[in-house]
Order: sequence, then structure tokens, then C-alpha cells
Amino acid sequence: MTSPVQDAALQRLQAVRPQWRAVRFARNAVGLPEFTLLHAGPPYEDPCRPPPPVLSSAVLCCLYEGWAASEQDAEHLIATGRVKLVSAQSYGVVTPLAAVISGSTALVEAGDPTGAAWSLLGSGAGPQLRFGSRDPAILDRMKWRDSILAPALDTALRGEPVDLLALARHGLDNGDDLHARTTAASAALYDVLSARLTDSSIHTMLQQTPLFFLTLWMAACRLMTSAAAQNADPASTLVVSLAGNGIDVGIQLAGRPSLWHTAAAAAPAGPAINPALKVATAPLTGDSGVIDVAGFGAQALALAPEPAGAFAAWLPPEWQREQAQLYAGSHPCFTDLHCGLDAARVALHRIAPLAAIAMIGADGRAGLLGRGLFAVPQSLFASAVQSLETRCS
Repeated sequence: MTSPVQDAALQRLQAVRPQWRAVRFARNAVGLPEFTLLHAGPPYEDPCRPPPPVLSSAVLCCLYEGWAASEQDAEHLIATGRVKLVSAQSYGVVTPLAAVISGSTALVEAGDPTGAAWSLLGSGAGPQLRFGSRDPAILDRMKWRDSILAPALDTALRGEPVDLLALARHGLDNGDDLHARTTAASAALYDVLSARLTDSSIHTMLQQTPLFFLTLWMAACRLMTSAAAQNADPASTLVVSLAGNGIDVGIQLAGRPSLWHTAAAAAPAGPAINPALKVATAPLTGDSGVIDVAGFGAQALALAPEPAGAFAAWLPPEWQREQAQLYAGSHPCFTDLHCGLDAARVALHRIAPLAAIAMIGADGRAGLLGRGLFAVPQSLFASAVQSLETRCS
């Protein structure tokens, strides 16, 4: 049974009907100032010293914006604080893995009458800013994304927003977990958009990018959890954020959504793309845990045979039964899943919630290492609940 406090927050989450409404640049979408970069997870204790994968992405963004002429110049700007690294979620943005966002970055908007949330616009398969490497090919991809892809998609969406819940439901019905795998949802999205697009390079990219739906679903889940936190009772222990910055893992609760509760982050574990590559995996990095908090990703693996099979060796015994105990209810559009991670339930059952978050190289050079699973320390939830109870008493 859920409490009236949790019921109210869960009902607000369930009432959200996110649509992909627009593509806009960060400086306009969220008022991002010049010389500011948004990163995943809780704020850094020392934003002048981000971990190597985030530093690599920040360096590329400094070059892309024209703030620096070389990698060394960019590193100096970051180390001296002239370029500021700020938590993306303080701007209503969620960003995947080690991706950072500058003013010229194209963002996708998920919105409904309750508000809007933002995430990075994907740009196709291959080298990606979110993988935290310094591959120079990423700069050309960013230019194409922002000069060609972004305006074409924004035009395609004008007056015809895309229903994200319907695409998510299609994905789940066809083997997606909506985090480690979004193949079916991405294909369904292409079917919706194809008649609205004329550029052959965009058609090719969408057809060849099975994870394109991922950042759209991140924004949708952020919109849902943000609604849960709106005017929430201070005693609400519904989790509205789960993210890592490459150093710390953090959660936020609906009862006090501006406060991060943090602990040292471990690395996700899972099947490697190249087992022969001996590179350490970075500690948890990325905002995409919001997907699992809402009830998808690792919580939907029972509906997704392919990623579930890939993760089989890393899934604990009885994971389906145990994980279900940690969620407050179900969503009317997804009655075959559990919805709304509850920190109080985690503390009560002493079970670590699972999130499906990819592995990237800790060196800031290797990039993507493979899919990953992350078990969030249950002690983090216990301390968060205790902090909330102390504040409310």
C-alpha cells in the first residue's frame, strides 16, 4: 500500500502526457549563459576538475564554441573556472553519459501542459560526445547536428508534435526496455517523421540509429518525475532523479527536489564490446537513470529478451520480484510494469535498485566500452529518507 503522500506524487507523474514539441539551442531553450557547460549528475565539489570523460567532452565543446583554439587552451579555461561546469538538471535538462551541453547544443523538448524538459539531440551512430572521448570526428558530427539536423527536425515538428508515450508503448511491445534498447521505438519514430523530412542524410541517420529515441525518452521521464515533485508534500520519498557525474552518484526526492543526496559512485558492469580492451570503466556517469526511476530500463528487462539476455550474468537472483517491491505503483499506459521508485521502500527492503547505464572508459579516451548495469547503494536511499524525516519532524 502507498501512502496518500506518495499517491499524490505518483498521480502527478502518471498524468503527464509528454510530446516531442521542438528542437532548440540551449542558449534559447533554457537561457544557458556563455562560457557555461552543463554536465550530468549532481554538482561537482570542484567543477574545475571534472573526471576525464567529462573533461574530454568539455574540451570538445570549448573547441566547438570557438572559446579555445587547442585542447590545451580548453583545459586551461576549465581548470581556471573561466568555463563553468554546472549540473544540467538545475536547468531542467538531462544529458546522457559524459555529454556536456553548451549554448550552441541542439536540445529536444518534451512537454505537456505541466511544463517542459530537455535533453541532447542525438546525431547518429558512431563517435559521440556522450562517450567521453576526444575523437575529432565528433566535432563534424556536432556541426551537422546543429546546422542540418536540428532545423529540419524542428520544422517537421511545428504544429505536429510527436506522442512519446505511444512510441514508448510500441517499443515495450516489441522488445525494447527503453534504455539499453530503443530499437523498436526509434523505428516507429522514423515512420512518424519520414514523410515530413526531405534531406536524405537525415533519413539515413534515423534509419541507422537504433538508440535515437533514448534522449527523447530521457526528457519525457524527466518531465514525468518533475511533475511528481511539483508542490509535493515535504514528506514524499518518491525518487525524481538518479544520476552520476563520474565521481558521485546522486538522487533527489520529490519532497525536496532541489537537494542532492550523494555517495561515491562505482562503475556499471556488463558485457563489453571488446573484452580484449583493458581499459577501466568510469564511475557512473549520466542522467539517464531517470528512465529507470520512472519504471523502465532495468525495470523493464522482463519485456526485453535481447538486453535481458545480454545482462543475464549481471542480474541478481530473483531480481524481478525484488525490484518490484521498490516501486510505488503502476502507470495506466504501462500496467505491465512498476512505476515510481520509492526511497522509503528501498530503505525498508534493503535492496539496491538497478539502472541500465552504459560503460565508458575512465581514461577519457577509449569512449564506449559496452552496455552496463548499475546497482545503486541502498544506503544512499536510507540516508536520504532519514534526512527528509529529520527535516519534516
